[in-house]
Amino acid sequence: MKKFLLPILLLFFFGACTVSEKNKGGLPTVETLPVESAGSSSVVLRGRTQGGVTDMLSRGVCFSTSDVFTFRDSPSVSTDAGEGEFALRTYELVPKQQYYMMAFAVMRDGTIVYGARMTFSTTDYQLPTVSVSAATDVLATEATLHGKVESEGDYPVASRGFVYTDSPTATLQIGEPGVSSVLATLSGDGFVATVGDLGIGTQYRLRAYATTEFGAGYSDEINFTTLNIRPIEFSPVTVLENTFTTLKVQSSITDLHGANVESFGFCWSNDNALPQVKNSPYKATDNSFTLSFDDVTPGKVFYVRPYAKTIETGYNYGAVLRVKVLTYDCDGGMVKVVPVNPVYLGWLGDYDQPEMPAKFSRAHDGVFAVNMSVGKSETPTPSVATIEPFCIAKYEVTNDWYCRFLNVYGSTTVKDGTWKGKELVWEDCADVRYENGIWTVDESRKNCPAVGVTWFGALEFCAFFGGFLPNEAQWEVAARGNIYSNDASIPMYKYSGSDNLDDVAVWNKTSCEPVGQKAPNQLGLYDMSGNAQEMTSSWYGYYKATYTENPMSSQKNIVLRGGRAQRGRAEHFQSNSRDAYVVTAPAKDGGGNSYSQFIGFRFACTPDDE
Repeated sequence: MKKFLLPILLLFFFGACTVSEKNKGGLPTVETLPVESAGSSSVVLRGRTQGGVTDMLSRGVCFSTSDVFTFRDSPSVSTDAGEGEFALRTYELVPKQQYYMMAFAVMRDGTIVYGARMTFSTTDYQLPTVSVSAATDVLATEATLHGKVESEGDYPVASRGFVYTDSPTATLQIGEPGVSSVLATLSGDGFVATVGDLGIGTQYRLRAYATTEFGAGYSDEINFTTLNIRPIEFSPVTVLENTFTTLKVQSSITDLHGANVESFGFCWSNDNALPQVKNSPYKATDNSFTLSFDDVTPGKVFYVRPYAKTIETGYNYGAVLRVKVLTYDCDGGMVKVVPVNPVYLGWLGDYDQPEMPAKFSRAHDGVFAVNMSVGKSETPTPSVATIEPFCIAKYEVTNDWYCRFLNVYGSTTVKDGTWKGKELVWEDCADVRYENGIWTVDESRKNCPAVGVTWFGALEFCAFFGGFLPNEAQWEVAARGNIYSNDASIPMYKYSGSDNLDDVAVWNKTSCEPVGQKAPNQLGLYDMSGNAQEMTSSWYGYYKATYTENPMSSQKNIVLRGGRAQRGRAEHFQSNSRDAYVVTAPAKDGGGNSYSQFIGFRFACTPDDE
C-alpha cells in the first residue's frame, strides 16, 4: 500500500497548483474591509482581493450616501491590480454623514466584481478651538475682552468675537435672544474688543468665539462684573467747526457724582470705535472743554469722546461721536458700484451686425472702431476685467466745486509728488477765473461741468478729497449701469441709460450745460454718455485680453470716455467709445481748435461702509 501513497500525493499537489493558477486568470475574490482614520471630511477606505490578477485592470472602493449604487454611478477611489489588502484615502466627504461602500475589482472584459456592502460614518465638523481670558479695563459701563484661537479646526476662520449677556439663563451663542455679540480685531496672537453700554454693577457671562463657513467654535464661559459706581456724566460731543482743513469739537462735565477728578478731556482714534485714553488723550483745564484736531484732511474719520479720571473709579468715558471731516461727496450723491465680475470692456456686441463676434448680443454697441478692439486686431473682442467695489459721483465735478478746491488748496500748480509744478487749470479753456486772490465762476456756469481742468488738476482734486480719478474699466462699468447679462428681461443700452441719445446726453451743442439735466442710467448716474467728456486715470493703449493698466506712453496720452457736448455724431457717445488725450497741453481738434472746454472729470472713492 505504501508504494502507491507518493504518486497520489504528487497528483493532489499538482492538481492544486493547476486550480490556483487557473484562479489567477479568472475572477477574483473581493472583500470589503472596515474603514480607518474616519474624520469629518476624510476616511481611509480598505479592501482585499485574492486571485484574478491576470485579467484585473484595477481595484478599489466605491461609496455613496444611497444604499443602491454601483461603481459606475458613484464616487470611488482605485489603485492598480494586485492581491492582498489595499488602503486608499478619500476627501471632501460631508461631516456627520452615513455612507455605504463596496470594494470592487474591474476586469478587462468590463466585469465588475464587488465585495460585501458595508457602512461608515464621518465625524462632526472640527470647529475652531477658542479660549477666553479675563476682561480688563472693566469700568462702570464698559470692558475690554480678550480671546485666542488655539486651533482653526477643519476650515479657515472667517471672524472672531465675543458673546455676552447679563441673563443667567440665556443660551450664550450668536443670535440667541438676550445675547449681545461684538466682532474683535487681531492683537498679537489673540483678538480683542471693547464693549460699551453695559449696566452699572452688573455681572455678565462671556464667551469668545471664532466662526467658519460651517459654524462657530466657542470658548468656555467666564464672568465679569462692571463697577458699581455711577460714572461721571458728560454732555454729548458737538461739532463747533468742520471744514476741509479744520475740525473742532466740544463737550463738558455735567455731573461728577461726588467723585474727585484727577484729569479730564478728550480721547480719540481714527479706527477704534471706542477710543480710550491710550489712543490719544487731550487734557482739559475747564469743565467745558474743546479740542481742535491738528491732522485734519478732507474725509478723514475721527471717533471722539470725553473722559475723566477719578480717584474713586479710574477712567470714565462719555458717549462716542463719529465725525467725518468735510469732503467732496457730490453733495451726498455718491453711488456704490459692486461689479458683477468678471466684467467685459470695449466691444460687447451688436444685434444689427450679427456677423461680428459678440459677448452680449443685446449690448448693440453701434459702429465698431479699431481702437476699441483687443491689441491691434480689427476683430471686436472684449477685454475681461475683475474690479473691486468702488463709489462714483452721480454728477461730473462742477465749476462751483472746483473753485472751492482751488481756494482751499491755495496754489495754481500741484504742490507735491510726481506731478509737482504742473498746472491745475488751462485758464483759456476754463469757466473759472482767478481774480483778486480767489477763484470764481459766473453764477450761470456754477453747476456746469468743470472744464479746462488739467489732468493733473483732476488727479489732485480727487486725491485732496480722499478719492481717486476712476480708471476706464471702472468708468465703463458705471456707464453701462453695471449690467452684464444675457437675460432678455434686463436691458442693455447703446448709451448710458438709453438707446435714445437725446434722453441721456448733451450733444451737438456749443458749450456744456448744467449737470443732471438729462435722464440718469440704471445706477442713477448722470451725463455719462455726454456733456463734458471725462478724463480717466488710465494711460491710452490697445486693450489686452485680460484688462490691465497700460504704462505711460512717451506721448502722455490718457483715456477719455463718454461724449463731448459739441460733437454731432451719435457713435461718439456709445458706452464703449474712447479717445486719447495728450495731458501736456490743451487739446486741439484737426483744425487747431481747442476742445479742452468740453473735457471734465468725475470723482470716485473707496466705499465707506461704516
